[in-house]
Amino acid sequence: MPLVSPPKILIVDDEPDTLTLLREIMEKEGYEVRTAGSGASALESFPEFSPDLVLSDIQMPNMDGLALLAETRKRSPLTQVILLTAYGSLSTAVEGIKAGAFDYLSKPFSLEEIRGVVRRAIEHKHMLEASQATSQPLLRKEEGIHQIQGKSPAMVSVYKLIARVAPTESTVLIHGETGTGKELIARAIHANSLRREGPFVAVDCGTLAENLLESELFGHERGAFTGALTLKKGLMESANQGTCFLDEIGDISPNLQSKLLRVLQEHEIRRVGGMESIKVDVRIIAATNKNLKTLVAAGKFREDLFYRLNVVMVHLPPLRDRKEDLPTLIHYFLDKYTRVNNKAIHGVHPQAMTLLMQYQWPGNIRELEHTIERAIVMTPHSVIMPHDLPLAVVAPTPSSEPVTTSSWKTLEQLEREHLLKVLDAQQGDENRTADILGIHRKTLQRKLKEYGLR
Repeated sequence: MPLVSPPKILIVDDEPDTLTLLREIMEKEGYEVRTAGSGASALESFPEFSPDLVLSDIQMPNMDGLALLAETRKRSPLTQVILLTAYGSLSTAVEGIKAGAFDYLSKPFSLEEIRGVVRRAIEHKHMLEASQATSQPLLRKEEGIHQIQGKSPAMVSVYKLIARVAPTESTVLIHGETGTGKELIARAIHANSLRREGPFVAVDCGTLAENLLESELFGHERGAFTGALTLKKGLMESANQGTCFLDEIGDISPNLQSKLLRVLQEHEIRRVGGMESIKVDVRIIAATNKNLKTLVAAGKFREDLFYRLNVVMVHLPPLRDRKEDLPTLIHYFLDKYTRVNNKAIHGVHPQAMTLLMQYQWPGNIRELEHTIERAIVMTPHSVIMPHDLPLAVVAPTPSSEPVTTSSWKTLEQLEREHLLKVLDAQQGDENRTADILGIHRKTLQRKLKEYGLR
Protein backbone atom coordinates (compact mmCIF):
# COMPACT_ATOMS: atom_id res chain seq x y z
CA MET A 1 0.00 0.00 0.00
CA PRO A 2 1.60 3.32 -1.06
CA LEU A 3 2.38 5.84 1.63
CA VAL A 4 0.31 9.04 1.60
CA SER A 5 2.59 12.09 1.64
CA PRO A 6 1.72 14.83 4.13
CA PRO A 7 0.11 18.06 2.80
CA LYS A 8 2.60 20.73 1.81
CA ILE A 9 2.43 24.24 3.26
CA LEU A 10 4.43 27.24 2.05
CA ILE A 11 4.68 30.00 4.69
CA VAL A 12 5.53 33.50 3.44
CA ASP A 13 6.39 36.43 5.71
CA ASP A 14 9.11 39.07 5.84
CA GLU A 15 9.43 38.66 9.63
CA PRO A 16 11.78 35.77 10.54
CA ASP A 17 10.21 35.30 13.99
CA THR A 18 6.78 34.80 12.45
CA LEU A 19 8.18 32.29 9.95
CA THR A 20 9.84 30.30 12.74
CA LEU A 21 6.72 30.27 14.91
CA LEU A 22 4.35 29.23 12.12
CA ARG A 23 6.77 26.60 10.87
CA GLU A 24 6.97 24.99 14.32
CA ILE A 25 3.16 25.00 14.64
CA MET A 26 2.58 23.45 11.21
CA GLU A 27 5.33 20.83 11.52
CA LYS A 28 3.87 19.70 14.84
CA GLU A 29 0.60 19.17 12.98
CA GLY A 30 2.39 16.81 10.60
CA TYR A 31 2.61 19.04 7.51
CA GLU A 32 5.61 19.32 5.19
CA VAL A 33 6.66 22.96 5.47
CA ARG A 34 8.76 25.40 3.43
CA THR A 35 9.26 29.07 4.28
CA ALA A 36 9.97 32.16 2.18
CA GLY A 37 10.86 35.71 3.21
CA SER A 38 9.22 37.38 0.21
CA GLY A 39 6.57 36.82 -2.45
CA ALA A 40 9.18 36.51 -5.19
CA SER A 41 11.14 33.76 -3.41
CA ALA A 42 7.87 31.97 -2.63
CA LEU A 43 7.01 31.81 -6.34
CA GLU A 44 10.48 30.45 -7.15
CA SER A 45 9.78 27.40 -5.00
CA PHE A 46 6.46 26.56 -6.69
CA PRO A 47 7.71 24.30 -9.52
CA GLU A 48 9.71 22.05 -7.19
CA PHE A 49 7.65 22.21 -3.98
CA SER A 50 4.09 22.47 -5.40
CA PRO A 51 2.33 23.52 -2.15
CA ASP A 52 -1.21 22.52 -1.22
CA LEU A 53 -1.55 25.67 0.86
CA VAL A 54 0.13 29.08 0.97
CA LEU A 55 0.04 30.87 4.32
CA SER A 56 1.04 34.47 3.53
CA ASP A 57 1.29 37.82 5.26
CA ILE A 58 -0.38 40.69 3.38
CA GLN A 59 1.97 43.55 4.29
CA MET A 60 5.29 42.73 2.57
CA PRO A 61 7.64 44.91 0.49
CA ASN A 62 7.80 44.61 -3.31
CA MET A 63 5.21 41.84 -3.71
CA ASP A 64 2.50 41.88 -1.05
CA GLY A 65 0.22 39.02 -0.09
CA LEU A 66 -2.55 40.04 -2.48
CA ALA A 67 -0.14 40.07 -5.44
CA LEU A 68 1.18 36.67 -4.34
CA LEU A 69 -2.41 35.42 -4.14
CA ALA A 70 -3.06 36.55 -7.72
CA GLU A 71 0.08 34.81 -8.99
CA THR A 72 -0.75 31.65 -7.05
CA ARG A 73 -4.20 31.54 -8.63
CA LYS A 74 -2.60 31.78 -12.09
CA ARG A 75 0.07 29.14 -11.54
CA SER A 76 -1.81 26.67 -9.37
CA PRO A 77 -5.58 27.31 -9.25
CA LEU A 78 -6.25 24.52 -6.74
CA THR A 79 -3.63 25.70 -4.22
CA GLN A 80 -5.40 27.34 -1.29
CA VAL A 81 -4.23 30.67 0.16
CA ILE A 82 -4.77 31.98 3.68
CA LEU A 83 -3.90 35.65 4.19
CA LEU A 84 -2.55 37.02 7.48
CA THR A 85 -2.50 40.67 8.49
CA ALA A 86 -1.99 42.90 11.49
CA TYR A 87 -4.13 45.58 9.80
CA GLY A 88 -7.58 44.03 9.66
CA SER A 89 -10.09 45.97 7.58
CA LEU A 90 -13.18 45.34 5.51
CA SER A 91 -11.47 46.47 2.29
CA THR A 92 -8.62 43.96 2.62
CA ALA A 93 -11.00 41.18 3.68
CA VAL A 94 -13.22 41.78 0.66
CA GLU A 95 -10.27 42.19 -1.68
CA GLY A 96 -8.63 38.99 -0.46
CA ILE A 97 -11.74 36.84 -0.44
CA LYS A 98 -13.05 38.15 -3.76
CA ALA A 99 -9.66 37.32 -5.29
CA GLY A 100 -10.00 33.72 -4.14
CA ALA A 101 -8.33 33.48 -0.72
CA PHE A 102 -9.66 30.60 1.35
CA ASP A 103 -9.66 32.74 4.48
CA TYR A 104 -8.30 35.87 6.08
CA LEU A 105 -6.92 35.99 9.62
CA SER A 106 -6.04 39.06 11.66
CA LYS A 107 -2.96 38.99 13.90
CA PRO A 108 -2.68 38.07 16.68
CA PHE A 109 -4.55 34.79 16.19
CA SER A 110 -4.91 31.79 18.49
CA LEU A 111 -3.23 28.46 17.81
CA GLU A 112 -6.62 26.74 17.71
CA GLU A 113 -7.88 29.24 15.15
CA ILE A 114 -4.99 28.86 12.71
CA ARG A 115 -4.87 25.07 13.08
CA GLY A 116 -8.58 24.84 12.33
CA VAL A 117 -8.44 27.15 9.31
CA VAL A 118 -5.42 25.33 7.86
CA ARG A 119 -7.11 21.96 8.30
CA ARG A 120 -10.27 23.17 6.54
CA ALA A 121 -8.24 24.71 3.71
CA ILE A 122 -6.40 21.40 3.10
CA GLU A 123 -9.69 19.49 3.15
CA HIS A 124 -11.18 21.99 0.70
CA LYS A 125 -8.24 21.53 -1.66
CA HIS A 126 -8.70 17.75 -1.60
CA MET A 127 -12.40 18.17 -2.38
CA LEU A 128 -11.56 20.41 -5.34
CA GLU A 129 -9.10 17.87 -6.63
CA ALA A 130 -11.68 15.13 -6.35
CA SER A 131 -14.40 17.00 -8.16
CA GLN A 132 -12.27 19.34 -10.31
CA ALA A 133 -14.68 22.10 -9.25
CA THR A 134 -14.03 25.61 -10.50
CA SER A 135 -13.67 28.58 -8.20
CA GLN A 136 -16.61 30.82 -7.34
CA PRO A 137 -17.29 34.02 -9.34
CA LEU A 138 -15.39 36.98 -7.98
CA LEU A 139 -17.01 39.88 -6.17
CA ARG A 140 -17.13 43.15 -7.95
CA LYS A 141 -15.00 45.97 -6.56
CA GLU A 142 -16.25 47.42 -3.29
CA GLU A 143 -17.18 51.05 -2.79
CA GLY A 144 -17.79 53.32 0.17
CA ILE A 145 -16.65 50.86 2.84
CA HIS A 146 -13.70 52.84 4.21
CA GLN A 147 -15.93 54.19 6.98
CA ILE A 148 -16.10 50.76 8.63
CA GLN A 149 -13.16 50.75 11.02
CA GLY A 150 -11.63 48.21 13.38
CA LYS A 151 -9.40 45.15 13.30
CA SER A 152 -10.61 43.28 16.38
CA PRO A 153 -11.35 39.56 15.89
CA ALA A 154 -15.08 40.28 16.14
CA MET A 155 -14.94 42.84 13.32
CA VAL A 156 -12.72 40.66 11.13
CA SER A 157 -15.42 37.98 11.39
CA VAL A 158 -17.97 40.56 10.24
CA TYR A 159 -15.76 41.55 7.30
CA LYS A 160 -15.43 37.95 6.14
CA LEU A 161 -19.17 37.39 6.45
CA ILE A 162 -19.89 40.52 4.38
CA ALA A 163 -17.44 39.39 1.70
CA ARG A 164 -19.12 35.98 1.43
CA VAL A 165 -22.77 37.01 1.58
CA ALA A 166 -22.56 40.14 -0.59
CA PRO A 167 -22.49 38.45 -4.04
CA THR A 168 -25.45 36.20 -3.20
CA GLU A 169 -29.16 37.00 -3.33
CA SER A 170 -29.78 35.81 0.24
CA THR A 171 -31.78 37.91 2.68
CA VAL A 172 -29.60 39.24 5.49
CA LEU A 173 -30.57 40.09 9.08
CA ILE A 174 -28.21 42.46 10.90
CA HIS A 175 -28.42 42.42 14.69
CA GLY A 176 -26.77 44.95 16.96
CA GLU A 177 -27.37 47.60 19.57
CA THR A 178 -28.33 51.14 18.61
CA GLY A 179 -25.36 53.01 17.16
CA THR A 180 -23.28 49.98 16.11
CA GLY A 181 -23.45 50.86 12.41
CA LYS A 182 -26.08 48.50 11.03
CA GLU A 183 -26.92 50.68 8.02
CA LEU A 184 -23.23 51.04 7.20
CA ILE A 185 -22.93 47.24 7.07
CA ALA A 186 -26.05 47.03 4.87
CA ARG A 187 -24.55 49.58 2.46
CA ALA A 188 -21.28 47.60 2.35
CA ILE A 189 -23.20 44.44 1.44
CA HIS A 190 -25.05 46.29 -1.32
CA ALA A 191 -21.86 47.94 -2.62
CA ASN A 192 -20.24 44.52 -3.04
CA SER A 193 -23.28 42.79 -4.53
CA LEU A 194 -24.29 42.21 -8.12
CA ARG A 195 -27.03 44.81 -7.46
CA ARG A 196 -24.56 47.59 -6.75
CA GLU A 197 -25.59 49.54 -9.84
CA GLY A 198 -29.18 49.51 -8.60
CA PRO A 199 -30.67 51.74 -5.86
CA PHE A 200 -30.10 51.34 -2.13
CA VAL A 201 -33.24 52.43 -0.28
CA ALA A 202 -33.27 52.69 3.53
CA VAL A 203 -36.45 52.70 5.64
CA ASP A 204 -36.58 53.30 9.40
CA CYS A 205 -39.50 51.13 10.46
CA GLY A 206 -39.37 52.37 14.04
CA THR A 207 -40.21 56.02 13.40
CA LEU A 208 -43.39 55.83 11.32
CA ALA A 209 -46.95 54.97 12.30
CA GLU A 210 -48.34 51.78 10.73
CA ASN A 211 -50.45 53.46 8.04
CA LEU A 212 -47.63 55.83 7.04
CA LEU A 213 -45.08 53.02 6.96
CA GLU A 214 -47.32 50.87 4.77
CA SER A 215 -47.77 53.76 2.33
CA GLU A 216 -44.04 54.45 2.34
CA LEU A 217 -43.14 50.81 1.69
CA PHE A 218 -45.80 49.80 -0.82
CA GLY A 219 -47.12 53.12 -2.15
CA HIS A 220 -50.78 54.07 -2.55
CA GLU A 221 -53.39 54.61 -5.25
CA ARG A 222 -55.06 57.95 -5.79
CA GLY A 223 -57.96 58.33 -3.37
CA ALA A 224 -56.82 55.43 -1.16
CA PHE A 225 -57.25 57.67 1.90
CA THR A 226 -57.80 61.31 2.76
CA GLY A 227 -54.96 63.32 1.29
CA ALA A 228 -53.96 60.70 -1.31
CA LEU A 229 -54.43 63.09 -4.22
CA THR A 230 -52.09 61.28 -6.61
CA LEU A 231 -50.69 57.81 -7.17
CA LYS A 232 -47.49 57.26 -5.22
CA LYS A 233 -44.86 54.57 -5.79
CA GLY A 234 -43.59 52.89 -2.64
CA LEU A 235 -39.98 52.42 -1.62
CA MET A 236 -40.13 48.72 -2.54
CA GLU A 237 -40.84 49.76 -6.14
CA SER A 238 -38.16 52.43 -5.96
CA ALA A 239 -35.65 49.78 -4.88
CA ASN A 240 -36.40 47.56 -7.88
CA GLN A 241 -33.24 45.74 -9.05
CA GLY A 242 -31.49 47.05 -5.96
CA THR A 243 -31.57 46.64 -2.20
CA CYS A 244 -34.16 47.71 0.38
CA PHE A 245 -32.81 48.13 3.90
CA LEU A 246 -35.46 47.80 6.61
CA ASP A 247 -34.08 49.20 9.87
CA GLU A 248 -35.69 48.25 13.21
CA ILE A 249 -37.72 45.47 11.61
CA GLY A 250 -38.81 44.28 15.06
CA ASP A 251 -41.09 47.31 15.40
CA ILE A 252 -43.45 46.59 12.48
CA SER A 253 -47.07 45.56 13.12
CA PRO A 254 -48.50 42.06 12.51
CA ASN A 255 -50.39 43.40 9.48
CA LEU A 256 -47.21 44.70 7.87
CA GLN A 257 -45.35 41.53 8.82
CA SER A 258 -47.76 39.47 6.70
CA LYS A 259 -47.37 41.88 3.75
CA LEU A 260 -43.59 41.79 4.01
CA LEU A 261 -43.72 38.00 4.07
CA ARG A 262 -45.60 38.15 0.76
CA VAL A 263 -42.80 40.26 -0.72
CA LEU A 264 -40.21 37.69 0.34
CA GLN A 265 -42.25 34.71 -0.85
CA GLU A 266 -43.93 35.98 -4.02
CA HIS A 267 -41.70 38.96 -4.94
CA GLU A 268 -44.72 41.18 -5.36
CA ILE A 269 -46.46 44.06 -3.58
CA ARG A 270 -49.88 45.68 -3.58
CA ARG A 271 -50.27 49.43 -3.13
CA VAL A 272 -52.58 50.78 -0.43
CA GLY A 273 -56.03 51.01 -1.97
CA GLY A 274 -54.95 48.97 -5.01
CA MET A 275 -56.14 45.59 -6.31
CA GLU A 276 -53.27 44.82 -8.69
CA SER A 277 -50.18 42.87 -7.61
CA ILE A 278 -46.93 44.41 -8.82
CA LYS A 279 -43.80 42.29 -9.28
CA VAL A 280 -40.63 43.65 -7.67
CA ASP A 281 -37.03 42.48 -7.95
CA VAL A 282 -35.50 43.61 -4.68
CA ARG A 283 -33.11 42.18 -2.13
CA ILE A 284 -34.11 42.66 1.50
CA ILE A 285 -31.60 43.46 4.23
CA ALA A 286 -33.22 43.92 7.63
CA ALA A 287 -31.79 45.14 10.92
CA THR A 288 -32.89 45.12 14.54
CA ASN A 289 -31.61 45.87 18.01
CA LYS A 290 -34.16 43.45 19.49
CA ASN A 291 -34.09 39.70 20.00
CA LEU A 292 -36.53 38.51 17.34
CA LYS A 293 -36.56 34.98 18.76
CA THR A 294 -37.92 36.40 22.01
CA LEU A 295 -40.56 38.37 20.08
CA VAL A 296 -41.53 35.18 18.20
CA ALA A 297 -41.90 33.30 21.49
CA ALA A 298 -44.07 36.13 22.83
CA GLY A 299 -46.30 36.04 19.73
CA LYS A 300 -45.26 39.55 18.66
CA PHE A 301 -43.34 38.53 15.54
CA ARG A 302 -44.26 35.98 12.91
CA GLU A 303 -42.09 32.88 13.06
CA ASP A 304 -42.27 32.28 9.30
CA LEU A 305 -41.16 35.86 8.63
CA PHE A 306 -38.30 35.49 11.10
CA TYR A 307 -36.95 32.46 9.25
CA ARG A 308 -37.35 34.21 5.90
CA LEU A 309 -35.33 37.18 7.18
CA ASN A 310 -32.76 35.18 9.11
CA VAL A 311 -31.14 33.39 6.17
CA VAL A 312 -27.80 34.95 7.09
CA MET A 313 -27.29 36.68 10.43
CA VAL A 314 -24.64 39.37 10.87
CA HIS A 315 -24.10 40.25 14.52
CA LEU A 316 -22.42 43.58 15.22
CA PRO A 317 -20.64 43.62 18.60
CA PRO A 318 -21.15 46.61 20.89
CA LEU A 319 -18.21 48.97 21.23
CA ARG A 320 -17.58 47.94 24.85
CA ASP A 321 -16.82 44.40 23.59
CA ARG A 322 -14.17 45.59 21.11
CA LYS A 323 -12.30 48.24 23.06
CA GLU A 324 -9.13 47.47 21.07
CA ASP A 325 -10.80 49.23 18.12
CA LEU A 326 -11.32 52.47 20.05
CA PRO A 327 -7.98 54.17 19.17
CA THR A 328 -8.54 53.43 15.46
CA LEU A 329 -12.08 54.81 15.57
CA ILE A 330 -11.07 57.86 17.62
CA HIS A 331 -8.32 58.84 15.18
CA TYR A 332 -10.61 58.20 12.21
CA PHE A 333 -13.22 60.62 13.59
CA LEU A 334 -10.49 63.03 14.68
CA ASP A 335 -9.17 63.20 11.13
CA LYS A 336 -12.68 63.47 9.67
CA TYR A 337 -13.94 66.34 11.84
CA THR A 338 -10.73 68.36 11.97
CA ARG A 339 -10.96 68.56 8.17
CA VAL A 340 -14.69 69.32 8.23
CA ASN A 341 -14.26 72.09 10.82
CA ASN A 342 -10.90 73.33 9.48
CA LYS A 343 -9.18 73.00 12.86
CA ALA A 344 -5.54 72.13 13.56
CA ILE A 345 -5.96 69.44 16.22
CA HIS A 346 -3.20 66.88 16.20
CA GLY A 347 -4.25 64.24 18.70
CA VAL A 348 -5.73 63.24 22.04
CA HIS A 349 -4.06 63.87 25.40
CA PRO A 350 -3.13 60.56 27.11
CA GLN A 351 -5.45 61.27 30.06
CA ALA A 352 -8.31 62.04 27.70
CA MET A 353 -7.58 58.80 25.82
CA THR A 354 -7.68 56.91 29.13
CA LEU A 355 -11.13 58.34 29.88
CA LEU A 356 -12.34 57.41 26.39
CA MET A 357 -11.01 53.87 26.78
CA GLN A 358 -12.61 53.40 30.22
CA TYR A 359 -16.08 54.61 29.23
CA GLN A 360 -18.63 51.89 28.33
CA TRP A 361 -20.22 53.68 25.32
CA PRO A 362 -23.90 52.77 25.66
CA GLY A 363 -24.55 54.69 22.42
CA ASN A 364 -21.75 52.78 20.69
CA ILE A 365 -20.01 54.24 17.60
CA ARG A 366 -22.65 56.91 17.08
CA GLU A 367 -22.02 58.25 20.60
CA LEU A 368 -18.25 58.09 20.09
CA GLU A 369 -18.50 60.01 16.82
CA HIS A 370 -20.61 62.76 18.40
CA THR A 371 -18.22 62.95 21.37
CA ILE A 372 -15.15 63.45 19.18
CA GLU A 373 -16.95 65.96 16.94
CA ARG A 374 -18.06 67.98 19.99
CA ALA A 375 -14.57 67.91 21.50
CA ILE A 376 -13.04 69.18 18.25
CA VAL A 377 -15.54 72.03 18.06
CA MET A 378 -15.15 73.03 21.72
CA THR A 379 -11.42 72.70 22.38
CA PRO A 380 -9.15 75.75 22.11
CA HIS A 381 -6.08 73.47 22.23
CA SER A 382 -4.09 71.58 19.61
CA VAL A 383 -4.96 68.29 21.33
CA ILE A 384 -8.20 67.09 22.90
CA MET A 385 -7.97 67.47 26.69
CA PRO A 386 -10.02 65.70 29.38
CA HIS A 387 -12.15 68.79 30.02
CA ASP A 388 -13.07 68.88 26.31
CA LEU A 389 -15.01 65.64 26.80
CA PRO A 390 -18.63 65.53 27.96
CA LEU A 391 -19.43 64.90 31.61
CA ALA A 392 -20.80 61.42 30.88
CA VAL A 393 -17.33 60.36 29.72
CA VAL A 394 -15.31 62.26 32.32
CA ALA A 395 -17.46 61.26 35.32
CA PRO A 396 -19.73 58.38 34.24
CA THR A 397 -22.74 57.47 36.35
CA PRO A 398 -21.81 54.70 38.80
CA SER A 399 -23.09 51.27 37.84
CA SER A 400 -25.85 49.50 39.71
CA GLU A 401 -23.41 46.85 40.98
CA PRO A 402 -23.24 46.30 44.78
CA VAL A 403 -21.04 48.87 46.49
CA THR A 404 -17.94 47.33 48.04
CA THR A 405 -15.32 48.90 50.29
CA SER A 406 -12.94 49.23 47.34
CA SER A 407 -15.55 51.14 45.32
CA TRP A 408 -15.79 54.13 47.69
CA LYS A 409 -14.28 57.26 46.18
CA THR A 410 -11.71 59.43 47.87
CA LEU A 411 -12.31 63.12 48.58
CA GLU A 412 -9.76 63.93 45.88
CA GLN A 413 -11.70 61.88 43.32
CA LEU A 414 -14.99 63.52 44.30
CA GLU A 415 -13.41 66.99 44.14
CA ARG A 416 -11.93 66.25 40.71
CA GLU A 417 -15.27 64.99 39.34
CA HIS A 418 -17.21 67.96 40.75
CA LEU A 419 -14.65 70.40 39.40
CA LEU A 420 -14.89 68.84 35.94
CA LYS A 421 -18.68 68.83 36.10
CA VAL A 422 -18.83 72.57 36.79
CA LEU A 423 -16.09 73.37 34.28
CA ASP A 424 -17.91 71.36 31.60
CA ALA A 425 -21.21 73.10 32.36
CA GLN A 426 -19.47 76.48 31.98
CA GLN A 427 -17.93 75.36 28.67
CA GLY A 428 -14.40 75.69 30.01
CA ASP A 429 -14.76 79.28 31.31
CA GLU A 430 -12.38 79.29 34.30
CA ASN A 431 -13.59 82.62 35.74
CA ARG A 432 -17.23 81.50 35.97
CA THR A 433 -16.17 78.07 37.24
CA ALA A 434 -14.07 79.61 40.02
CA ASP A 435 -16.96 81.91 41.03
CA ILE A 436 -19.40 78.97 41.25
CA LEU A 437 -16.94 76.88 43.27
CA GLY A 438 -16.22 79.85 45.57
CA ILE A 439 -12.46 79.75 45.02
CA HIS A 440 -9.91 82.08 43.45
CA ARG A 441 -9.14 81.56 39.74
CA LYS A 442 -5.49 80.81 40.58
CA THR A 443 -6.64 78.12 43.02
CA LEU A 444 -8.73 76.59 40.25
CA GLN A 445 -5.77 76.69 37.86
CA ARG A 446 -3.56 75.02 40.48
CA LYS A 447 -6.10 72.24 41.00
CA LEU A 448 -6.46 71.73 37.25
CA LYS A 449 -2.68 71.40 37.04
CA GLU A 450 -2.61 68.94 39.96
CA TYR A 451 -5.23 66.77 38.26
CA GLY A 452 -3.40 66.90 34.94
CA LEU A 453 -6.17 68.87 33.26
CA ARG A 454 -4.26 71.98 32.22
